[in-house]
Amino acid sequence: MKRSKNTNIKHRYPFKYRGSIFWFIVFLIIFFPIGIILGIKNGALIKDEKILYFSYRGSYGWLIFWAIIFFPISFILILINGVDVVEEPAA
Repeated sequence: MKRSKNTNIKHRYPFKYRGSIFWFIVFLIIFFPIGIILGIKNGALIKDEKILYFSYRGSYGWLIFWAIIFFPISFILILINGVDVVEEPAA
């Protein structure tokens, strides 16, 4: 069976991160709550032909502060203020 060469193969990963990937991975490994907050702040999920962004309504400064001091309070802040899911068509 002969293989055909297709040079136009594009791969899409289901998660896209718009910030520094180094700090994202470091915080996911070392201090998981900060990694999750960075994922909410700069992350996007790609599903079919849509990109889904997360938008936190509160202050990221306070959210990160409480994640460092006592991380259950940061998750309570996320629940109180809410996280919006913004849907955008993929380009």
